[in-house]
Amino acid sequence: MRMLAREHGNASLCYSPMLRDKDVISVHQQWKETTNKEKWKRVQIDAAGRTDSVEETAYLLIHDTCTDDTANCVVQLCGSSPESIGQATAAVLDLYANINDCVLPAGIDLNLGCPQQCASDEGFGAFLVERNPEAAISCISSMRSAIDSHCIQLMGNKPTLSAKIRLMKSFDDTLFFIRKLHKAGIDYIAIHCRLPKDKHDGGADWDTGRKIVAALESTLPVILNGGVCDYDCATSMLKQTNCHAVMIATGYLHNHRNFHPSDTCISVSELSIACEYLDYAEMYPPPSYLYIQKHLRWILRHILQPSDDFTFDKYDFSDPRVKLWTFLVRPYLRSIAQFRLFLALCVKLLHDEDRTNRIPESISSLIEDVSFKIVKEGGQTNQ
Repeated sequence: MRMLAREHGNASLCYSPMLRDKDVISVHQQWKETTNKEKWKRVQIDAAGRTDSVEETAYLLIHDTCTDDTANCVVQLCGSSPESIGQATAAVLDLYANINDCVLPAGIDLNLGCPQQCASDEGFGAFLVERNPEAAISCISSMRSAIDSHCIQLMGNKPTLSAKIRLMKSFDDTLFFIRKLHKAGIDYIAIHCRLPKDKHDGGADWDTGRKIVAALESTLPVILNGGVCDYDCATSMLKQTNCHAVMIATGYLHNHRNFHPSDTCISVSELSIACEYLDYAEMYPPPSYLYIQKHLRWILRHILQPSDDFTFDKYDFSDPRVKLWTFLVRPYLRSIAQFRLFLALCVKLLHDEDRTNRIPESISSLIEDVSFKIVKEGGQTNQ
């Protein structure tokens, strides 16, 4: 996804998936014992659709990167122990220095904004800030020490250190906490302009973001996030808040081509966007097919689960959109070939010329003969 966002989405800096500190340390320890990159070439998935978190982290650190990617990639970590997060930071730097032609990541980030249940259960992300803000500050200090100690021996650019947070209960609380993070060693701050309890729902509070930018008076670069769905929206955030940059998450998952100036942006359908994504997933394979299924659901959500169609019934399985939506996450859909067949099936069943125009030959040539059975069997019609 990072390469896709850079080449077709106007992105200048990309983040890795969030990696748990303990998993990173485990990967590093095992790598030092074997230095065998092939060991983590495959991520096993159990019958319940779960992956081993250490295997997945190993793939993301060792195989899901390249020199072109590393130059502007920020590795995001999470954790709650200053000692452990410092070790994980040093581990990331050592892995990149030895595996990736000595090219270090552009930066390392501490996630202090995750509002999900896993963060609550394990006490990291937004819940670390809520329950023990001093531990969060100590984590940043530990990461700062790890970066400075490791990079003193290396030539080239030193990775930046950042934190991503959410708004706290008050403007004053948020500003006070950011200033403490700055004193502990961050080079910039990324702020999701919603409270943790809001997750991704409701409008983002850009006005509080604007006040934070103004209060910091250019002493610390500020990246704002939340409620940005396209280029015009990103431009509005920059103008309204004077922030230094805009961070985009779900907007890219929906449509990575929405972030070019309106007068240069060519309108493309969701199915064309999905085709392009699969081309990149083939060139830069994610850790498992689960990533592809989830990403396709983001791209196709509007046409398969239309929130603006009040006649749509998500339980009506006579509607092909409902069938396609549930079929997409079946565990036997694992290969790029099957996902391309799935897109061909969407074209065949939806009968929407506005959305099926400009479908590439790799998909259009499959439409005539495709069926649910053929998708399931991976395109083998004579089984």
